[in-house]
Amino acid sequence: MNKIERAFSAVFGIFLLGIGAYAVLFSEAPLHWAVPAGIVMALLGGNLAYSSYSCKPSWLSRIGPLP
Repeated sequence: MNKIERAFSAVFGIFLLGIGAYAVLFSEAPLHWAVPAGIVMALLGGNLAYSSYSCKPSWLSRIGPLP
């Protein structure tokens, strides 16, 4: 993983973490949709940001190439 990929992963991870936190805290959608979706997005974003910091593969990279 080169530096550009790590920087992009870190920025995208922080973005997903922010979207997940926003969905949990401020969403007007029903709670049974907003809370699980927000938690999943926050977990994936946090893992992506941490993985780019520690030079390890993230959970999203382990699912393989997407179409």
